[in-house]
Formats: sequence, structure tokens, C-alpha cells
Amino acid sequence: MKNLPIKTIIEQIDGKVLHGAKALVVTNVVTKIRNIRNGSLIFDIYIDSGKNLFSSAKCPPCVVVTDKPESFDMLAENVTVVQVSDLEIAYWKFINFYRSLFNIPIIGVTGTCGKTTTKEMIVRILSADYNVDSTYKSLNASFRHFGYLLDMNDNSQVGVFEMGVAAPGDLKGCCRYFKPQIGVITNIGIDHLQAFDSIDSYIKAKGEFVEGLDYKGILILNADDANIEKIDLSKYKGKIIYFGFSEKSNYKISNFVHVKHGLQFTMQHEDETVEFFIHDHAEFNVYNAAAAITATHVLGIAFEQSKDRLASFQNVEKHFEFNKGINDSIIIDDTWSTNPTSTEMALKLLKKLSIERKTIAALGKMSLLGDQSPKYHKQIGKLVASLGIDELIIIGNGANDIGLGALQNGMNQDNIHFCKDSDETCEVLKRVLDDNSIALIKTSMMASYDDLINKIIIK
Repeated sequence: MKNLPIKTIIEQIDGKVLHGAKALVVTNVVTKIRNIRNGSLIFDIYIDSGKNLFSSAKCPPCVVVTDKPESFDMLAENVTVVQVSDLEIAYWKFINFYRSLFNIPIIGVTGTCGKTTTKEMIVRILSADYNVDSTYKSLNASFRHFGYLLDMNDNSQVGVFEMGVAAPGDLKGCCRYFKPQIGVITNIGIDHLQAFDSIDSYIKAKGEFVEGLDYKGILILNADDANIEKIDLSKYKGKIIYFGFSEKSNYKISNFVHVKHGLQFTMQHEDETVEFFIHDHAEFNVYNAAAAITATHVLGIAFEQSKDRLASFQNVEKHFEFNKGINDSIIIDDTWSTNPTSTEMALKLLKKLSIERKTIAALGKMSLLGDQSPKYHKQIGKLVASLGIDELIIIGNGANDIGLGALQNGMNQDNIHFCKDSDETCEVLKRVLDDNSIALIKTSMMASYDDLINKIIIK
């Protein structure tokens, strides 16, 4: 965080000091009392317990912002209390002020699938030239926004933030913190339906990016995604840039092919055409790479620079990650997250890459689908049957509808294995895996099966 005199903060949030020092320098803003240290500021909005710290002689010099000063008594000498008329308004005044201290490019990345990989690719490309602040792995929950924003400091030159959508308003909330000038939407599939009454509502929530960008800036969209086409862009006054295979793409992908150790493809923009390589066989990552190439090119990174940096990019862990497995098999670890869209893509790619090997799909529950969960689980089972996957393993009772969907669509029941936990799954895998098999393990970090992966791959 950028160090700030308490006097400056007080001016910005329209506060007044009721107790303590007026010359303190704030070196960090925390959301939990247990994290308070010298120079901390905490908004009372986060305080649920532990206020007795503020009366202790052991309390380090700190600042409390509150609209209920009467709830603080017997204060230690080191504690400064700043009163505001409305705590929430003061909080957002501080957010807006702190963000205004940084006149740097901010890229926001959202999408049902691929946003983490796209974000990491953008960071990889930009980090050779800039000090980049970004979200960590896939950790994009709204309660983390405050901390990510405060990570920005005098050394920050670019921000790249992954923005999730678990409920209506989430994307606008992200943009309220980070105020991106560039927005990337990788795709829109099916996820988080527990908070939406329809897929159209989910698409509308992704379309909040238009408002989040304040109807200006640069919006980078997947030209080949049918759901993205449904976003209302009528009020958008900024620049829209498309990437994809479609002829309308401003950044066009072509000549896509599997080669040794990865994928090779061509990107064309205006009169420039460059051949790229990524160290990955997941075909959907070509789209992620194209989105990253586009976003960084907008910031002035030449194709040739992106090419060199992406060539050394390593696939994000547990995202369709190839491993040597037990019994000389091949194991694809795709256990970071799962939803109908990513599961469909993974299954189709499993079949395509099998090259006459026996195919095995071990699938866990797809969470956050609300009342439509049985429907989408059965659809995945139908897909397994139609693709001709040789063995289907169901991990946990929550995924049973996948097995039922496969059975209802003609898959031999002898090839469908219902397992209550990872131990049972491991036993089945030990029986069916051999040197001519390739297995997709598709689960979610919400129901961790790390112990399963550790038992079936060879480090």
C-alpha cells in the first residue's frame, strides 16, 4: 500500500478525529482486527468482535474509522478514532480516492471459462516490461477486492484483475474497486445458476462490464461466442475489439494445429501475421492466448514480444494438466474448477486427444447450478455416452445424475462406476488404468480430491 498521512485520508472521507493522534501515517488498511499492526487503519464496517484490543496497552498505533464512536470506550493512547457520518459512504470515498492515486492501465478479465489462464498469460507478457499487480490464481471472490486494490503502490505500473460473476452486480462491484479501462470477456457458458433465474440473466450479469467500463474504454470480446453476441452494446461508446476465428475478428486466429509439446497457431491483425506456440494441448487455450495477445497488443506489446513470452508460459496448475499416471497411463488433472461448459470442452478434447487409447472420465459434482443441477448433470452424462467414452467414474453422490444421464443414453452400465469418495474412485482407477489409457479427472476445488490425484499420478 501507498503510505498516506491520516490527515489526507480524513479530508477525503469527511471525517474528524475524536481521539488520538492527528499526525499518524497510515501504512496499511486491514479488514480484520487480528491483522492490525503499526500504522493500520480499519473501517468499523468489518469489526465484529475483538474490540477490547483498542483498550489494551498492547495495541499498536492504529486508526479506527466509525460512525458509532459510542461503541468505543476506554481507548488506549495509541488508538486514533475518526468519526464519519456514514461508514459505508466513507469507505467508498476512500476506495475512490485510493484508486485515483494510480494513473496506470487496468485490465479486467472475466468469462465462464479461461479467465484465470488468460489473466496469467497477460501477466506473463506484460511482466517483462512492467511491474504488474494482479489477482492471485483463481481467487477472485468479492471480499478479496479490497486487498488486491491496496496491493497497488508506488511501484505499480499495470493492473490485471480477474473478475468473477457469482451473482448479479458482482461485475459492477469489481469495476467499482478497480476501474478498468480495458475489459476482456473470454466466453459465456453455464455456471453459477444458483443466483440467476435463467441463462439470459447470467449473460446480462456478464454484460455488466459495459456499465463497469463507464460505457467507454476498450472492450475485448470473443467473436465466436454465441452468448457474447447477446450482450446489449447499444449504449457502449468505447472501442470494441474482437478476437477469434470468425471473419469479423480484428485479431484473427488461423492455422491451428497440434505439434510436439503443444499447439501452434497464427494471429493476424491488419497487415501483421505471426505464428505462435503455447506449451499446452488444451485447444481452448488458443482462445485464451488470443485474448491475452489482443489485450497486450492494445498496450503496445508487439506480436513478436508476445510470441517469445508465451512460448515459455507454463499451463496453470490443475487446468487440463497432463501427467504420467499409474500403470503407465496418462492422467489429465482438471481439478481446479468445473461447470457444464468447461466439462463439455474437456470431454470433447479427451476424446480427440486419445488417439485410439482407452478413454476414462472421472467426474465430480458441478456445483452452484441451483434447481437446474440435475438437468445439466444428465446432459453431461448424455455427452459422455455420445462421445463413446469407454469408462465413466462418478465421484461422490452429488454427481450421480451424470451416471444416470449416460445410462439413459445407451452407455453400458458395466462401464459406469458410482463411487462415494476418492478412495473408491482410486480403487476403480487402479483396475481400469493401463498403458493404453488416458483419464480425465474433472472435479472442483470446492470439493477437493487432491488425495486422489496424488495417488494416481507419478511425480
